[in-house]
Amino acid sequence: MKKEQTLKTREFTIYKEDVDLDLDSEHMQLIVEDYIYYDLEVPQECIKSLQIFDEYVNIKLQNSRQYFNDDWYVNLQRVG
Repeated sequence: MKKEQTLKTREFTIYKEDVDLDLDSEHMQLIVEDYIYYDLEVPQECIKSLQIFDEYVNIKLQNSRQYFNDDWYVNLQRVG
């Protein structure tokens, strides 16, 4: 079995209606970053990419760190 098949989720989609994010704001990037880094407490160094779309945010995590039992990862799974 390949290693990739045994890994937990490293990509999350958070829909704006699920978490009350104002993605229409002119400060949308800052609002999303604050939510992810401060509310969900996801460490910046664990994020590989962060894309903001009209209705949702896509987060891809780094492959190099074992964080599956960290509180922030569990919280991210609940909203993503």
